[in-house]
Amino acid sequence: MPKFYLDYRLIIPVLCLSSLGLLVLRSIAPDLIVAQLSFYAAFVVVFLLFSALDYRIFSSLSWPVYLISIIFLITTLFFGISTRGAVRWLQIGNFTLQPSEIIKPFLLMTFASLAASKNPRRLWWMLAAGFVPLLIIFIQPDLGTCLVLLVGFLTSLTVVIPPRKMFVALLAGLILIMPVYGFILRDYQRQRLITYVNPYSDPLGNGYHIIQSLIAVGSGGLFGRGLGRGTQSQLRFLPEHHTDFIFASVAEELGFAGSVVIISLFLALLWRIYRISQTTVDNIATVFCLSIASMLTFQIFINIGMNIGLVPVTGITLPFVSSGGSSLISLAIMMGMVNSVSNRYN
Repeated sequence: MPKFYLDYRLIIPVLCLSSLGLLVLRSIAPDLIVAQLSFYAAFVVVFLLFSALDYRIFSSLSWPVYLISIIFLITTLFFGISTRGAVRWLQIGNFTLQPSEIIKPFLLMTFASLAASKNPRRLWWMLAAGFVPLLIIFIQPDLGTCLVLLVGFLTSLTVVIPPRKMFVALLAGLILIMPVYGFILRDYQRQRLITYVNPYSDPLGNGYHIIQSLIAVGSGGLFGRGLGRGTQSQLRFLPEHHTDFIFASVAEELGFAGSVVIISLFLALLWRIYRISQTTVDNIATVFCLSIASMLTFQIFINIGMNIGLVPVTGITLPFVSSGGSSLISLAIMMGMVNSVSNRYN
């Protein structure tokens, strides 16, 4: 039994990012600060719990854990509450829970276990195991979470399929799907792609989010307007200023300097997860950590990218910084499992 300890090179970036998120949230949405503090308290408890547990428990029980995750995900289709035309959340008392967020670390562990197995049919098992949750999440619809999980799945898949062959397969798939993408995407998703090319084609509709975000980021300057002084976020011109567009709020109030600090903390965190993946002799742990690193990298890039107009608007939050409970609990499980890996091999 390895001695339990906390990997401070993993924890310090998380604590700093969470503190900055709370600082900005207190400025732009003070009414949410009490709820967010309770979410962070839950984060600490869940993180310590999964840090103390041996991650190999979940890898050895990957299929039972996978089936429970799928059942949990399916319950949303029958008992979920509808918000803005999407059924992604379960109402539990006064709280709403997003199953697709909670199950991500467990699905990644299943994918890693399959990828590291010596089963001659592991590729087909992986494709089947990945297809089911991705399809359910897509039809909720939740394109953002679907894409994030897809990146983690593809990272695991590179163990089975050489990256060059996977790139060719993905490129061929994109080419084949382009003629029918209009039938697959929902109306609002097609509008987001159109607005991404020219947000001013619908400045008061679909382009409003991008335009206001660009104004907020640009007005921050080098050191920002100061906490509580951001016009776009304080006057509510910036939609979803505490979740999807919190990076624009950070850039407006803390400026370019604050944005660089956040990006640097993310880089430190991702580098530490990568280093942990390289120190383990367990292939499952290696694949799992790399999947988490790639998934977080994608999520960070997409969120910041849509805040500065580089990518289309997608419902993807900024890890540890955006407000919300389900995302934080999911991150707590991931970081706890990574810390468990670090406990055993560092």
